[in-house]
Amino acid sequence: MRLVVLPILVFCLGGLKAQVISSSHKKALKLVEQGIKLQRERDFTGAIAKYNLAIRKDSAFAEAYRLAGAAYSILNQPQAALPYYRQLARRFPEAPRYRGAHLHLAEAAFAKGNYQEALAASQKYLHMVSSSDRHYQRALTIRKNCEFALARVNDPLNFNPRPLPAPLNRFRQQYFPVLTADLKTLFFIKREKDEEIYTSTRNHAGEWAEPVPIDPAITSEYNEGTCTVSADGRTMVFTSCMRADGFGSCDLYITFKQGDSWRRPKNIGRPINTSAWDSQPALSADGRTLYYVSNRKGGLGKRDIWVSHYTDSLGWSRPRNLGPAINTKEDDIAPFIHVNGQTLYFASDGRPGFGGFDVYYAERDDRQQWGEPVNFGYPVNTHNDELAMFITADGRHGYYSYETRQGGELVSKLYQIDIPPQIALNYRSSYIAGKVYDSLTAAPLAARIELINLSKELPASVVTSDSVTGEYLMVLTEGAAYALYISAEGYLFRSYYFHLDSVRTSGPGVEANIALSPLQRGEKTILNNVLFAFDSYALTEKSKKALKYVVAYLKAHPGLQIEIAGHTDNTGTPEYNKILSENRARAVYAYMMHNGIAPGRMRFQGYGSSRPVAANANDSGRAKNRRIELIILK
Repeated sequence: MRLVVLPILVFCLGGLKAQVISSSHKKALKLVEQGIKLQRERDFTGAIAKYNLAIRKDSAFAEAYRLAGAAYSILNQPQAALPYYRQLARRFPEAPRYRGAHLHLAEAAFAKGNYQEALAASQKYLHMVSSSDRHYQRALTIRKNCEFALARVNDPLNFNPRPLPAPLNRFRQQYFPVLTADLKTLFFIKREKDEEIYTSTRNHAGEWAEPVPIDPAITSEYNEGTCTVSADGRTMVFTSCMRADGFGSCDLYITFKQGDSWRRPKNIGRPINTSAWDSQPALSADGRTLYYVSNRKGGLGKRDIWVSHYTDSLGWSRPRNLGPAINTKEDDIAPFIHVNGQTLYFASDGRPGFGGFDVYYAERDDRQQWGEPVNFGYPVNTHNDELAMFITADGRHGYYSYETRQGGELVSKLYQIDIPPQIALNYRSSYIAGKVYDSLTAAPLAARIELINLSKELPASVVTSDSVTGEYLMVLTEGAAYALYISAEGYLFRSYYFHLDSVRTSGPGVEANIALSPLQRGEKTILNNVLFAFDSYALTEKSKKALKYVVAYLKAHPGLQIEIAGHTDNTGTPEYNKILSENRARAVYAYMMHNGIAPGRMRFQGYGSSRPVAANANDSGRAKNRRIELIILK
């Protein structure tokens, strides 16, 4: 938690005679009088020089220590004030007049990560005052933070931090790393005079290419700061400030990738951007939910995290504040939403922590409510400011930037860490990726790819394959059954069924290249999400949920006439299999008829085991043969 250091001046600067001066050294007294005059004129540097001279004349001059420390505090330089308050607290530990030194010492020591010293000083101050003291809560907060920090510093987590290898980390400052879900493309901010978005790609051997500016369409004379990308790396939102088309000091801009090139970015517009400061975006896996930071009116603190959702019909929704579950009265910034859509990482200086900004994470429950944020832990979080954290889809690694000072200059490097089991994700993710193409010409297609969570009967995500390459990437999160539907204008849809029990601990995601057939007579598609129990033709609840998509598709294509074809494996007699397959086809026919598809557009037929698509020699082949097909008649 960040504590703003405020000077506690319990003495009057109006004149020396009104004060008790703890020195008999005339030259020292004269120097303090000169320092007070300079401080009254707002010349704090000159005043501090006088106080230091007074201390040289009389090393026991309590008021000189206190005045020098207070001047540094006014300048917001707590580390410079630290030795003065330390001397005052040590020389006069029980003097009520100097009790404020204990609080200042606690604040300055905490800001430097000297938790034991800060704890002792805060406890000393609390011992000397009552709970009605106006600084009591500040001291109490420091004590609680010190106790929190000491417990964790003595039991560090095994993050194994290491800088990303060359040719990365070649600049003086690089920060806010984000990656695509397949970990093949890295984006980060490079800063010299201005901020620029840089990118690097990784080859099959795991080696990173030389980082380069992202694209001439994006790079401009303005700064391009903190960016976020969808899981497939084809939608980007970034921050830029003081542009001619801006609404405020800093706005969010959006751009899309086609083939190997990015489109010229556009201001994302209202209601997301306002006359306030809008920055630090974080996109969901499918690019349709946007978290970001703003200091607009209506927030809970100084800077808060907000969220907006995108729909094709309405665009971006009015942003909603994440509320007190996430935001505090202080600064809550730098959000990152994991591709599982359930875990939010962010930085805050308004929660128990190690000092400055710490990284926290919160999990969303089944009611879509955020749980209590958890501190990411030591030694990633320290007394310094820790901001942006990126966690890989499988939850095994994190990427962040670490900032130090070298020769008076800020230097920041990109780091990778391992995620220890104490803070492991509850829901890890993988991905399915490939190309969508025309089954006849092999031409790439811009297809709509929809993922439905069958367990919750909710859309999980929607993406579009690249119109130039046909490439797509879709995230799957463990612990759910999914229906995947792929469609394009003028083509028959395809469907897939997935149940991700767990994420593999190594290796890439699933590769699936998908061929779509034109809407013409004889073309067919397998309803992979329509499943039956063994030896049954009763539709399961999951199959009914899956058929809702088929009904919607047929309603959107009113001219289509179809056959519903049932097939089985070769287990059982041919006569029995034919009856079973026909009953299953009839069940699908009945469901669609009862849900608004005219009977005249459909017919059903059972083919038993007479038309296998795979060998019946093993379970895998027999499973492929047990299927419902939709065939275009007209």
